[in-house]
Amino acid sequence: MLAGSKVTRKRTAKACTRSSKRNKTAEQSTHNEIDSLLQEYQDKAPDIDPDSSATSVWLALNVVLDHSSFQNSLLQHDLSTKHEDNVVPLVTRQYEESFMRECIYEEDKPCSMGQYCECNFIDLEHSFVGVSFVMPDLLSQHNTMCILCLRKLTQMLYYRIVNGAFKSSNLAQTYGNICDVPGEYDSSAMLVLPKHSAVHSMPLPVVAHQRNKYRVALRDGHRYLQQCNVYYEDFR
Repeated sequence: MLAGSKVTRKRTAKACTRSSKRNKTAEQSTHNEIDSLLQEYQDKAPDIDPDSSATSVWLALNVVLDHSSFQNSLLQHDLSTKHEDNVVPLVTRQYEESFMRECIYEEDKPCSMGQYCECNFIDLEHSFVGVSFVMPDLLSQHNTMCILCLRKLTQMLYYRIVNGAFKSSNLAQTYGNICDVPGEYDSSAMLVLPKHSAVHSMPLPVVAHQRNKYRVALRDGHRYLQQCNVYYEDFR
């Protein structure tokens, strides 16, 4: 009986290993596809100004989002599998804003968008790469993107959901924001899906991304972002 149990465990372990290798291969393939697209856009327009170059890179991501293989891509994996049972957590404004800055601490990691990070284009005289966001319940895991780039990506998915182009049972948001209570955001600053759309993909409000809603502030020699005209108090 014991020997049979060992054989079963070995078979299960081998099956899990094969499955893990297949998943890793698929994720690596998606990584390569994204890297290839980004490199292609960069090679085609190496001399254009940084803002236009960043626009091209985000257009490349648009291509990835529209690709038929995106439903199984790493980007969606990052957005939709961080939480058990597809439950979307709420993140406070205070916690979000603690990550609206450049890398300062030893454990910080820079946004995966690098020179194309949205933080670079808020104030060209004080450009910087934002720190990658870490969910409060997943302190050991980084989302690779900073708050602003996550917002931009989520907004891109939002419009696809509204237009019916994003068809999946998975989540298209990493977390939700709180609105219309003191100390949080105003509902006018939020993206909220219409009732007729795939609400299950983005069940909670999330702050919309607009560059003119941020400004760079220096604190102790470090660059931070301050949000403008999005607070509950700004409209009361």
